[in-house]
Amino acid sequence: MLSQHSLFLCRFGASSGLRQTASDAHKSKEIHLISLSTQVSQPTSSSTRYELTMSAASKPVAFILGYGPNLGQAIARKFKEGGFSVAVAARKLDVNAVREEGYLGVPVDLARVDSIRNAFDRVGKELGPATAVIYNAFSYTNVDASDPLANSYETFYNDALVSGVNVYEVARQAKAGFDKLPAGTSRVFIATGNLLPWVTLPYMLGMSVGKRASANIIEAAAGAYGPQGQRFYYAHGVTAATGLGQFPPKAQAHADVYYRLYNQTEQGAWRVCFTETGELYDGVPGKPASSA
Repeated sequence: MLSQHSLFLCRFGASSGLRQTASDAHKSKEIHLISLSTQVSQPTSSSTRYELTMSAASKPVAFILGYGPNLGQAIARKFKEGGFSVAVAARKLDVNAVREEGYLGVPVDLARVDSIRNAFDRVGKELGPATAVIYNAFSYTNVDASDPLANSYETFYNDALVSGVNVYEVARQAKAGFDKLPAGTSRVFIATGNLLPWVTLPYMLGMSVGKRASANIIEAAAGAYGPQGQRFYYAHGVTAATGLGQFPPKAQAHADVYYRLYNQTEQGAWRVCFTETGELYDGVPGKPASSA
């Protein structure tokens, strides 16, 4: 049987902002609970927008939704080093630090469809349509495993929305941008995932529902649009020795794999599972490699 801690999967601690309820305070030393939530109070200045727009004119655009100090930073840095203009979005951003890194900072509440649409509108106007869109968000509110219905509907629903249900609208917005790009341009959507679509953990029911929705959306989109050159992936890391989730997640491995996916020429498998070094995992995720 897989332990809750070892299965707490592939990328927790990836983003900025902590969100904990009183019922899960006792687990705060075990896991980071992430919510991509606080509005940015300082918009990018007009001069900064002008500089970003002018320098971005001939560059591909990467848009990372769910930017934080672990995965988000590593992924943004990798794409910037690859010659991309980079936009990053979250409810909490260090605006000055983001600007100093050369990124366009975009406020977003990933539980709200209107906020998602506004974020894409801003990126499109200031940088152009994104050729790489990366969804790197989740929300989790702990309950006791013996009482999975303890959370209010509103709390459950918010966790499900941010963790994956709203991937639907993010993918729709990404595709709308892809449709505007010239034929032959690499166009990739990547959702950071974990093992929850295939493992039931009652104490994180809202996030589990969200991640299952995300995987379903990605699978459908990859099948429909992959042959047209618009590629969709659900990507998650595991430990090579066990096949269980990386804890904490290996930021550089995620960045390397995502950049490699962008540079693929064909869709390939929609589910991408990889180890701490960024190598593809050849066992059965969630089971020790020796028993796969």
